[in-house]
Amino acid sequence: MLIVEDISKENLEDVFKICSWNRTFAPRDDPILGKGRAIKKRLLLNMLDKNEPCAKIVYMDSKPVAQILFIPEKTIPYIHDPREDVVFLQCIFSPFPDSQRRGAAAALMRNLISECETGLSCLGGRPCSFMVTRLFAHEGDLSLSEFYGKYGFRQGIQEMFLEIKGGYTPRDVCEYQPLPDDLNKTVVMYNPLCEWGFYAAHKIQELVKGLDPGLAVEVFNIWERPEEYMKRSNQIVTSARAIFNTREVDGFWADREAFLRNVKEILIK
Repeated sequence: MLIVEDISKENLEDVFKICSWNRTFAPRDDPILGKGRAIKKRLLLNMLDKNEPCAKIVYMDSKPVAQILFIPEKTIPYIHDPREDVVFLQCIFSPFPDSQRRGAAAALMRNLISECETGLSCLGGRPCSFMVTRLFAHEGDLSLSEFYGKYGFRQGIQEMFLEIKGGYTPRDVCEYQPLPDDLNKTVVMYNPLCEWGFYAAHKIQELVKGLDPGLAVEVFNIWERPEEYMKRSNQIVTSARAIFNTREVDGFWADREAFLRNVKEILIK
């Protein structure tokens, strides 16, 4: 049996039972990952104190098996020109093999869309005008564009959207402009709403320092220093992204060899 619940102070730890399950690149008890969880927990508690629950958990036989994370654009400090009553869907995650293909993710999407139509607590009880999401690399057989497409999402300008009570309005997207101040250094941005964000930033810093111990590395939280993010990058930061010598580094940080290869190509150029 599937039961969907909003996050609360009582069930908040269940979020981390979903996202922090053991991965090939880090065990659950890794202290750096633990710090990332603590950073995310503070942010979620702050939202709950404002009566702004922004995540839902689905339980199967009383076990938390999947979660969905969403935030009103107006409350996200690092977004240019946020739109009124628009919800940004950051991620949906259903990691456990024994609960996949049994409707957990579908239950979350249906529940969120229903509340977007009738009224969301994080919008002060108002319905949502439209919902948007930006795609990123993920694990699974079904691409995110196909998954969201099943629920009526369509492609917009660098995002997918689902109209609820209003028509889709694109938001101007600023193109990345290299900063002279970023020459000869690495800038790592991480999103604290992903508990892997701080961990990813730490690992990127380790990789870069391994190439050149003397290279300057600046790491920052995009919720705490949104102006630094907005003047550098329009790329989605699901966990962490790096700018190396004014150029954005492609590749998933956990794929060490591919990531370092991309960094070395930038060094050669």
